[in-house]
Amino acid sequence: MYLISEFRTQPLSQSFLDKVSTDLSTARKSGIKLIIRFAYNWLGGGEDTSVERIVSHLDQLEPILKNNYDAIAYLEAGFIGYWGEWNRSTNGLRTNPQARRKILKKLLSVLPPERMVALRYSYYKGDIFNQQQPLTESEAFNRSGRARTGAHNDCFLAEIDDWGTYNHTDPKIINQQKAFLNLDNRYLVQGGEVCNPSPYDDCPNAQKELAYMRWSTLNSFPSDGKSILADWVTQGCMDNIKHRLGYRFRLINAEMPIKIAAGEPFSLNFSVINEGWANAYNPRELEIILRHKSTRRNYTLLTEENPQFWIPGQKTTINILVQTPSTLPSGTYEVFLNLPDPSKQLSHRPEYSIRLANKGTWEEDTGFNSLQMNLIIRSK
Repeated sequence: MYLISEFRTQPLSQSFLDKVSTDLSTARKSGIKLIIRFAYNWLGGGEDTSVERIVSHLDQLEPILKNNYDAIAYLEAGFIGYWGEWNRSTNGLRTNPQARRKILKKLLSVLPPERMVALRYSYYKGDIFNQQQPLTESEAFNRSGRARTGAHNDCFLAEIDDWGTYNHTDPKIINQQKAFLNLDNRYLVQGGEVCNPSPYDDCPNAQKELAYMRWSTLNSFPSDGKSILADWVTQGCMDNIKHRLGYRFRLINAEMPIKIAAGEPFSLNFSVINEGWANAYNPRELEIILRHKSTRRNYTLLTEENPQFWIPGQKTTINILVQTPSTLPSGTYEVFLNLPDPSKQLSHRPEYSIRLANKGTWEEDTGFNSLQMNLIIRSK
C-alpha cells in the first residue's frame, strides 16, 4: 500500500520511485509477489487528486511496473477516493464515468499485459467496457482490457451489500451481481478483505461466498476485521479457507508408454482436479521434465497446455503428444510435471513453481512434481 498524499499537486519524487523499484526487487529476491495499491489518503479519508495528475503519476510509474511486473501478483485500481477504493472522491471521480474509464484504461496500459487490475466496485466494469456480460472462455486470457479487469472486495461479509460493494440493498439485484462475478471470475482475480463483524460472517456463509465468487487472495491483517478471522479459527474453517483460496491442483491419474525410441513422439495423458476456489489468474506454463536416472541430467519437453483453464471444481483431462529430441541418450528416465512462472527471472526458481496437492510428489529443490513413473528411451 503506497500512500502518496504529498504528491497530490506535484510529480512523484525520484526517491519514491526508487522505493517502489527497491520493494519489487526485494519481493523477487524473497520469493514472493506483491499486491499493490496507490492511494492519496488513508486514515480518516481525505482528498484525492485530478484525472490529469493521476495519469501523469501513472506515466512515471510505467517503467517500474513494466520492468518488475514479474514481482507483482496484480494491481488494485486505487488512486480514486478514500483509501484508493474508488469512493467519496473529492474531485468527483467516482461519479464521473469518463474519468473512471480513462483511469482504468491508463492503469491497464502502463501495466504489462501479463498482469490484471482489480476494481473495488465490479459493477463499474460493464460501463467502462460497454459490455454487461461476463467473460466467455473464448475471451479469457486474451490480454484485452476486459480480460484483465478483476475485482477486490474490501468489506467482504460486512453487510448485506458489503457496504456498497454491490450497488443495491435488494437481495435479488445483489444476487444478480454476485452471479456475474461467479462467471466473470472463472478467468479473473478476486481479492479483498473483511471489514467489520456482521450476521453474515460465520464460517458456513463465508466459505459459500468465497467459493461462489472464486476468491484468490484475502488480506490477513485487516485493521477492523481481525475478530472475524479469529472467529474462523475458533469455528474451525480457517484451515480450509487457507487451503482453498486460489487454485489447488491435485493429480488424479497419469498414463504414458513404458518405452519409446529417441526422436519419437512421447504421449502423456493425465487428469487433474482443481480443488481450490479460483484459477491461476497469471500466466503459467506446463513442461514435462525427463531426468536420466544414471546421469541425473534433466531434459525439458515444452507443451502448449495452459493451466489457467483448469477451472475450480472441475476435473480436466490433458492429452499431450510432444516430440523427443533424437539426441536423447538411451536409458531410464524419471518423469515430472513442471508448472513454472514464465518470467525469465523466475522460471528456474522452485518457489515460484506450482506445487500439486499430492503427497510425495513435490521436489522442493527443483519445483518439479514427480509422476512416480519411469520412461525407457532406446536409441534408434
